[in-house]
Amino acid sequence: MTYRLDILMICCLLGSQGNMAQTLTTDRTLERQLRASGMLSRPLPASDSRSLETRHLQLKVVQREVLSASNPLEWEQRGFGRLSFPRNGVRLHVPVYTGQRAKGPADDPDYATFGRAGLSLKMHGRDLRAFHRLVFEVFPQCGGTVIMNLNASLQHAKPSGVGAHLINLRPNQWNTVIFDLSELEREQVERITFYTDLKGRNGALVDTLSYTLRRLRLERLEEVEPERGWLPPSGQISYSMSGYLPKGQKTALVGSTGERTFQLTDERGRRILFSGQVQSSSTSLGTFCILDFSAFQSPGRYRLRLGNITTEPFLISDDAFLNAQWRLLNFIFCQRCGYEVPGIHGVCHQDVFCNHAGRQVCYGGGWHDAGDLSQQTLQTAEVAYSLLEAYLHNKDTHPLLAKRLLEEAEWGLRFILRCRFGDGFRASSLGLLHWTDSQTGTYDDIHTVRKQDNAFDNYLYAAYEAFAAQVLPSSSLCDSLAKAATEDFHFAENKFQRDGYDNFPHIMEHTYNTSPSLFQAARSWSATQLYLLSGDSSYSQVAANSISYVLKCQEKEGFSGYFYRDTTFRAPVHFIHQSRDQLFPQALIALCQSQPSHPDAVQWNDAIRRYADYLKRLMPFTEPYGMVPSGIWQAEEYADSAGFHSLHIFAPRNAGQLFDRQLQCGWKIDNTHYLRRFPMSFGIFNGNEAIILSTGKGAAMCGHYLKDDTLLQIGLEQLYWTVGKNPFCQSLIYGEGHRYPSMDSFSSGEITGEIPVGIRSFGDEDVPYWPKTNNACYKEVWMTSAGKFLSLIAEYE
Repeated sequence: MTYRLDILMICCLLGSQGNMAQTLTTDRTLERQLRASGMLSRPLPASDSRSLETRHLQLKVVQREVLSASNPLEWEQRGFGRLSFPRNGVRLHVPVYTGQRAKGPADDPDYATFGRAGLSLKMHGRDLRAFHRLVFEVFPQCGGTVIMNLNASLQHAKPSGVGAHLINLRPNQWNTVIFDLSELEREQVERITFYTDLKGRNGALVDTLSYTLRRLRLERLEEVEPERGWLPPSGQISYSMSGYLPKGQKTALVGSTGERTFQLTDERGRRILFSGQVQSSSTSLGTFCILDFSAFQSPGRYRLRLGNITTEPFLISDDAFLNAQWRLLNFIFCQRCGYEVPGIHGVCHQDVFCNHAGRQVCYGGGWHDAGDLSQQTLQTAEVAYSLLEAYLHNKDTHPLLAKRLLEEAEWGLRFILRCRFGDGFRASSLGLLHWTDSQTGTYDDIHTVRKQDNAFDNYLYAAYEAFAAQVLPSSSLCDSLAKAATEDFHFAENKFQRDGYDNFPHIMEHTYNTSPSLFQAARSWSATQLYLLSGDSSYSQVAANSISYVLKCQEKEGFSGYFYRDTTFRAPVHFIHQSRDQLFPQALIALCQSQPSHPDAVQWNDAIRRYADYLKRLMPFTEPYGMVPSGIWQAEEYADSAGFHSLHIFAPRNAGQLFDRQLQCGWKIDNTHYLRRFPMSFGIFNGNEAIILSTGKGAAMCGHYLKDDTLLQIGLEQLYWTVGKNPFCQSLIYGEGHRYPSMDSFSSGEITGEIPVGIRSFGDEDVPYWPKTNNACYKEVWMTSAGKFLSLIAEYE
């Protein structure tokens, strides 16, 4: 009730305070949508009008072949369901309920669906290399609230390695969709298969759903956009589609051009406001043409023009990322668990439990983690912390956004408190792929939520709780957070003193890769937060003592500044999926600011400067984009077997050979060290969005502390990369800018503001790879990426 009253109050403010309403967004359409949604009490509409797929439907077709969709002899039914053949099409009838419980593997028993229903078109070993894509229409029919999607794949003698292509669909209407084949093996195709996973009833009011397919045609295009490499597509300018901050560098780029000058025009493209010389730049990535308009700082909405290529309008403004924050907040709201999200799901997972020491807690709350319905409590805590940072960033300049950010943060904070058992243990995670009936005592109740009492996790919980207790207005929630912060820190201390570093029992939790050096950085930062909350000097002593180990792990020779996993120096700290890279500078800066007179403060400052110089030395290797590289990798890191396999979980038997090959594809620094632009990866966990945003956060924090504009620019460039200044000229936030791709959101459907795991590398090579195939984990939507983007924006006033 309180939440709804808050929404009504905000809507009244919007109606009565014109000046405030004018600063709500910089996009009139978005502002109207926000008002209509009750300031995100229901989801924003997900518009595909500017999406990559809509743009690609307009590409020039030079050859087309129509496939028969209505011949029963050419179709096979697969799994559950049945086929029928309406005029000029084929229809797959899918049961909502199969009568079976979803059963996953023994170590992740609820990471499963209720089955699969599909159909295959026989292709009889055809060679499809003359065609670039399959285009077809599909009508998904349902009653009630159901997220409907299809997967498309080729059955071929040589699998592509990127999996099936997920197609998000709008129910009860015809959808025209593209299945891109250009980079897939298609020399001898036996079948084209379409299928959907049965994920549970959700809000379905019927017992059967259906998918009708028609007008299937193979198409050859005049030109195909590449999926890998550093050069932007021809005819496109790589630029920040959200815009640029007035101060700092403002650049865009193309691969090549015969033009010598470029222009910055007004929004309508009628007046030239700035003209500059196109600069040729040869870097380790290739030769590019740079459009540098850093000298122009006047706020407004503009376009770039280079010959006959003109960009969409973008902002130069301190509010360049204001709209992105609203859209990301919409995505976070839509990921709520245990809450009715209109049009996506009802109150869900109220029959999912964690049991410990005779107690039971319901795990229906917080936010679903990604495209699936899994959750990790620590990641919920980290997103809540990012929301609080964004709240502080906006509370004076955009109070309505700040209020809504605070409300969403409180939703997450209440969940992490609910998951506590009061003895150091917490309900910690669950792998989940299906909807339950949300009623206790029925066949699909779940009692397999993981639990643990890791010291590392409790240190971070304590830090986030202490920070929240200092930020939130005085309330019972604030008092509960302060109490929990004190208790959780002492739970962590007692366990660390008793058992040493955590063994991390759950391989699927994203703390599994935690090294001793990162552990001590988290311990130090947590202690500082408790010191700031309580004023108790015992916490400040723990903070200082912990960081002494971290300093011993920092490289101080040669290409110096990065941190090793431990004092053996066998392997630097790496992240290939989730990243907490910012904890190293965060802990050091917090110490310097809270204990400036400490005898070791000079050493702390030196460590910050070494790390900052390290980041600056990395950046030339990705010019002219500005994406921060993965960092320094070392020969034979697999000699540290425990550390290696905690980073590369489920690594194949030849992981050592793969590591050596990928290392050689990096930039050689010396006989044992190589610089990689993208992380090494041997499995499904790939994509660098959380990694670059985390390191960008560290750069920005160092930039503020050292008053260094170069470091602040490094942080900004990670934001610019995300919203379009990348080799694919795509915004990675759905609805922000244009040419944003459909993403892997198979449980909740396409959502405005969704953001993926991120761009990956290709095979052993150290080059960007962004397949058009929509699959996990690179294109799977992820709460971590959303939180880290908001956290990084908060560094820029």
